[in-house]
Amino acid sequence: MTISRVAVITRTKNRTALLGRAIESVLGQSFRDWQHVIVNDGGDPLAVDGLIERYQELYTGRLRVIHNPDSLGMEAASNVGVRNSQSDYIVIHDDDDTWHPDFLLRCVAYLDAPPPVLDTPVAGVVTWSNRIIESFDGVEARTLKVEPLNTWMKEVSLYRLAANNPFPPISFLFARSALEQLDGFREDLPVLGDWHFHLRFSAQYEIGLIPELLANYHYREAITSGIYGNTVTAGEATHQRYDLLLRNDWLRADLKQGRLGLGFLVNFVASVEIMNRNVERLFGMVQRLKSFGPLRWLYYRLNR
Repeated sequence: MTISRVAVITRTKNRTALLGRAIESVLGQSFRDWQHVIVNDGGDPLAVDGLIERYQELYTGRLRVIHNPDSLGMEAASNVGVRNSQSDYIVIHDDDDTWHPDFLLRCVAYLDAPPPVLDTPVAGVVTWSNRIIESFDGVEARTLKVEPLNTWMKEVSLYRLAANNPFPPISFLFARSALEQLDGFREDLPVLGDWHFHLRFSAQYEIGLIPELLANYHYREAITSGIYGNTVTAGEATHQRYDLLLRNDWLRADLKQGRLGLGFLVNFVASVEIMNRNVERLFGMVQRLKSFGPLRWLYYRLNR
């Protein structure tokens, strides 16, 4: 496969009912200088090959399919896809998400001519995302609701990233050289690999923002387990555990080096988030108490 401007990496495992939609999302891009690497991570190879056969002519040589005999995990599958591609830029297109047709066109143009910054170079760009809430019957997904996911973002902030992940991988195009500098994706993470990568990336490079809804994060909230569930809902307890483990690891690294660094930042921001939630909860309790007649008089007496 020759060098392209963009390598699109898709990880999949036994989800061909959604994979076809992702394939059509890539093929529907107005920007054409891309290559698509689909990593079948331990899933049925015959099902994937049978699906892809329908699209071979449209790919015109820009597709590569890799079958892992055994599942390596999401982040390891991403690294396999990266190693088997050649490009200037990379994006992870999950098998259940989609793009606006101009996503690659707008993002490549941004990274080719990024706006001026201070000392840290721009090496990635994200767009706003829609959250598409959908039902799924095992054969077909049906859209129930479309809502903006993160249009509150005006810039990509390292401080905000330290709290949690404000953008999905489908919305993030980045330079291959930056990924190589960061030694790829961390393969021992069963969840939160995207947040771990985004945070490490932002600690070294600026990430630009295109304030347009060009990416779609598909969310099946009614499916809380199984292969067609989102990892956030299907593995909530695992997410919480690895969130804690990562913050602990970063903080220990700071302590060993005797400095305030990423470990302090991610734990400080987490503490602020907890405090904010508690304040909001307390405010809600006060508002409810104010609505009780016998207490309303006492409330106003105390606040005179």
